[in-house]
Amino acid sequence: MRYNLFAGLLALPLLGCGSDPADNEGATTVGATTTGATTSTGSAGTGGAGGESPGCAQAAAPDVTDVSGTWAYRAVGSQLTQAQGLPPFQTRIVSVMLITQQQNGDAISLQGTYCDHYTEDPDAIVHAVIPDSFREALAPVTREGTFAVSEGGLRYKLGPLHEVIGAALGDPAQDELPTDPADARVVDQDEDGHPGMTVQLQGLIDGSVYVAERARTELDGVAVATDRIEGRLGFVSEQSVLETDPPSLKATMAASRTYPDPEECNSTFVMVRTTDDADCAWIKERADTLFQ
Repeated sequence: MRYNLFAGLLALPLLGCGSDPADNEGATTVGATTTGATTSTGSAGTGGAGGESPGCAQAAAPDVTDVSGTWAYRAVGSQLTQAQGLPPFQTRIVSVMLITQQQNGDAISLQGTYCDHYTEDPDAIVHAVIPDSFREALAPVTREGTFAVSEGGLRYKLGPLHEVIGAALGDPAQDELPTDPADARVVDQDEDGHPGMTVQLQGLIDGSVYVAERARTELDGVAVATDRIEGRLGFVSEQSVLETDPPSLKATMAASRTYPDPEECNSTFVMVRTTDDADCAWIKERADTLFQ
């Protein structure tokens, strides 16, 4: 799988997306991937999760009252990357998971395993190749939410989840990301001998980038059928570039800016009910049609 980047402007939104600097006044460094610093980024789209309406889904199916079971999940976060003097280009960040979900009354709990994680960026001419070891190192997730009557119908909502890669934080939601590869909190999560998680660059720029990152996601949607849930994905992300190889890549990475896609319905999620024996191989084999 690949992350595609634009002509050496190396914004690497591994688990989340970027923001307009105006949305992050007071942050250390806003809307850019920088050398030896973290990047605080804002919520994607104009609404984010938890707004007045999912907006991006069809009407809820009134006969769906239980969403327990095994599900294939696909989330897409859309962002724009801006280079100096050039028009922005769109990147779609895609996460695919296998989810087992339980419902008790209005309460939902789920466990999820990453099956795939990549970007779609046809306009890019520099590619960052994500090794299998990166995806395989992404930790399973556990989260809670509700499937309850809200604003006239049943709504599917999952509250904030903070995922941290490449670092071990005491408070995943609040602690600052490490910026120094010698920081004791840095974790070689993909076990390749380098700090954090490794992204390999190929094309006009060859090399590797070692990062730590925190992503925050929320889901707000509806069950449009007994076997399908759709809605809006809200997310924020923060990234720290720990090292690069060659070291000169650090200066290059300071040049880009990332912004939320103003079209909130470009950042969405879809869940499709599967048989209980489905696995990641089954989902990936059918991904092209499963989520349509």
